[in-house]
Amino acid sequence: MNLQPQFSIKANGNEVAERLRDRMVEVRVSLKTGLQSDACYVRFDNLGTAPIQNPKPTDIVEIAMGYKNGAADKAAKLIPLGSFEVGEYSVSGPIRSLELFGNKVLWQTGLKAPKQKSWPADPNTPQKLGDLVSDIASEHGLDPKVGAQFSTIELPHIEQSESDLQLLSKLAEQYDAILKIAQDKLIFMGRGTGKSLSGKPLKEVDIDVSQILSWHFTEDAYRAVGEVKAYFYDMNEAMRKPVTAGSGQPAIVLPYVYANKAYATQAAMAKHGRLNRAAKSIRAKVIGAPAIGAGAVVNILNTDTLADGKWYVSEVDHIINSEGFASYLLCEQVRR
Repeated sequence: MNLQPQFSIKANGNEVAERLRDRMVEVRVSLKTGLQSDACYVRFDNLGTAPIQNPKPTDIVEIAMGYKNGAADKAAKLIPLGSFEVGEYSVSGPIRSLELFGNKVLWQTGLKAPKQKSWPADPNTPQKLGDLVSDIASEHGLDPKVGAQFSTIELPHIEQSESDLQLLSKLAEQYDAILKIAQDKLIFMGRGTGKSLSGKPLKEVDIDVSQILSWHFTEDAYRAVGEVKAYFYDMNEAMRKPVTAGSGQPAIVLPYVYANKAYATQAAMAKHGRLNRAAKSIRAKVIGAPAIGAGAVVNILNTDTLADGKWYVSEVDHIINSEGFASYLLCEQVRR
């Protein structure tokens, strides 16, 4: 098979890659978990006398990547990697170059505006985490997507004096969740689980050593922890009490005093799991694999090193340039 890297770039729905394909220097799509925005970068060089149409901030760029099997372009099997709003561009010379930078999310100002609110408004009604996320999403015109394990969690009373984005970020930290806004959806789901919002396992991608151009395994003993301690305030005894997750050294203490035992226990468990998963990581450069997205699980095979096994992809860059098509993965341990 004569597989050749192929890409599609559409500006406001119109294909532009065809007429500028021989002028393309690099097209890159960066996919991330969490609030960091997915992004794209495109560079065309040596445009000659071709007219350069300056992009507008409202322009939408759609990028897809894949391969063609020595056939016409229309036979290429491309995987869409996202739609991006042009956030920045530059034109330079004398070789007449055009660079585009796009972000998948331009934050709504309302999400970042400080506000005062009580959760729940009725103190006699338990506040469910899923309902809080859904209410904030609806207020900002977003479609809430909440992992099933979070929907029915009861929260203590919250007096919000910060932005909705800050509140949601704190709750995501508390419950070891991913908070992300993508394609008009507000996503709140378990981090490192390798599962979809429905709770079903995402399709794993096998990566054999023959597909890996390079890899780098790291174990950081300074990030691993033995015991995580958190305190809550016992209203009946009017005193602070501790709860712990894990055991042994090193031990850390969370600085915040939580409203109740359940809330403190959840915070300690989340911190313990997050730090220990991040203690082992892999950076790998593989032959272009556009099917791998942020949040996916990859199964690395036959390196005969500690790199072998299942890994959660926290970030991935898909890049096509003069060197070919490669995907750069940043992975951490899968949540157990």
